[in-house]
Amino acid sequence: MLISAAVAMLCAVASPAGAEQAIERQLVVTITPKELDGGILTEITWEGGALLMQGAVANPDGSLSGRYLVVPAKTTKLTQVNAQTDASLDYWLRKSKRMSPTGLGHIETGVDAKLPMYGIGRLERRIGDAVDTGGTQQKHTLRLNGLVLFERDGGVEPYDGELWSWSPADLNRIAYVDGKRDLWIATADGSNATRLLKGDFTLPAWSDDGSMIAVAEKKNGGRRWDVFVLMLPEPLRRADR
Repeated sequence: MLISAAVAMLCAVASPAGAEQAIERQLVVTITPKELDGGILTEITWEGGALLMQGAVANPDGSLSGRYLVVPAKTTKLTQVNAQTDASLDYWLRKSKRMSPTGLGHIETGVDAKLPMYGIGRLERRIGDAVDTGGTQQKHTLRLNGLVLFERDGGVEPYDGELWSWSPADLNRIAYVDGKRDLWIATADGSNATRLLKGDFTLPAWSDDGSMIAVAEKKNGGRRWDVFVLMLPEPLRRADR
């Protein structure tokens, strides 16, 4: 099991109905742009009991290069590696699919673009006003059947797997980050949504045995990432929830 012996805390798990339950959250490692050569954290994957994290660095020509860090099992030592492993790549491809492993749920993305309205002037005037204040307004939405996973005005559309992770098929669950950056889990069809933590989270990653979720929390305005592992109580891992 991947744990940090130095830091462990109990946090409240709150459902929309207000129920609370203790959950153990353990800080595994803190990553800064220094470890990523000035880049940002873009992926978290599991490889057995270890976590492999990928960062992206912008090159002078505009292309991106990867940086890879691994926290081996039973330690908190951060080690650089040269490339993503086959197991880590396979994990990312599975967690980032839009269809759940059992086919029960399907994530759809949508972008709603509109011109802001200013007064009752002619169309040409309203377009000019919109350009002067930043152009059209866009809203990005991720939906799982009838559940809105994520909704955000403006910015870049989330990439596949950035904000969600499917559990192992026998659990039939999903972990996801909503528009407020809180961490939630739900059944793969979008039912029984339960908030786990409030914060500024990204890149949830469900362990292969379904007992843990790794997730990064942005700190200091995104100048560092605290990577946590949540130990899920058995009631939150039941496939029949």
